[in-house]
Formats: sequence, structure tokens, C-alpha cells
Amino acid sequence: MRDRNGTPRIGVKLRHARQVLGLSLEELGARIGLTEGYLSKIENDRATPSMAALHRLVQALGINMNAMFGTLQHNASEVFVLRQNERPHMETGHRRSGNHVVLEQLVPSGPEYLLQINVHVIEAGGGSLELISHKGQEFGYVLEGSVELLVETNVVALEAGDAFYFNSELGHGYRNIGSTTVRILWVNTPPTF
Repeated sequence: MRDRNGTPRIGVKLRHARQVLGLSLEELGARIGLTEGYLSKIENDRATPSMAALHRLVQALGINMNAMFGTLQHNASEVFVLRQNERPHMETGHRRSGNHVVLEQLVPSGPEYLLQINVHVIEAGGGSLELISHKGQEFGYVLEGSVELLVETNVVALEAGDAFYFNSELGHGYRNIGSTTVRILWVNTPPTF
């Protein structure tokens, strides 16, 4: 299901994944440190989780972020092309709380794909707010703007044209330190987030 802007409604997907595991909202909340009420709002698309909360949710449910986008159809024997105006996107967080991020999916997802590639769009003053970690490796290339990359206790200022790489098991996050929107080409392997 999608909203009127074409954004996937993630609540129903999260609810389905939780129910498949036979978890109550209370049990899931206890596992990931979120209240039953807040989880209910997320599942009913009345609240948008932050990037960190969504990460905890998908990990606890045994799925990954790509499952929230839906599926891009692709025949593996053909070249995949995704036009700019056809990209699935998903919003996390809230503008008012400074954790609003838009993820634009660039490649299909599924068990046969080794890479997860998105564009992270971060408004001025926005960011992930919390550090996350998971198995894998990550690469990024700053397309526009200025951003601080946080990896464990390291803070690195990056500008358009800068690239980075790190082990995903290190706690990581970012924040837009400039006055304009930041766009980062972000690659994860395996597709875990």
C-alpha cells in the first residue's frame, strides 16, 4: 500500500512481519525499547519511526529496510534501469524533531541481491540522531551538501565529492551540518538495513 504521494505505508508491512513471528506489540516493544502505544501508531501509519527506531524494528522482525519499499521488478538476465521520477522512496522521522530522512531506493531487493543502494536525503539540521550498527560494510559518496559522519567516537566532516567506507558493526550515524539539503549515495552489503 502507498499513500497519496506514492510513499510506501510501512505500518501494514511491520504488522504483518510481527504477526508472522507471533509477537504481541508488548513483546516487540520490550525487545527493542519502544512502547506498545508508539508501535501501534507506527503499525497504523499514525507515526513515522526515526531511522534508528526503524532499524531496531526490522532487525527484531528479521527483515531489512528494503522490505519496507516494496519490490522493484527485475529480470536478472536484463539490464535494470530506474528513472529518477520512478524511484520508490520512504520517509523516516519527523522534521520537527530533527531526524527526518528520506531514502530513495535505487536497485531491486531480494535474497539474490548482494548490495543495497539508496540515496539518503537529509534536510538542513536533520540526521539519524542515534548510532546504529549491524553486520556488513558501507560505502557512501556525498552528492550534495555538507554532513558529519559519526562512526563510534569519530566525527568526520564531509562535503560534496567526498567518499567514505566503514565496517557496519561500528556504531554509525550522520547529521546535516549545513544550511542546504544533503544527498548521499549509500551502499550497504549485505542488504541488512
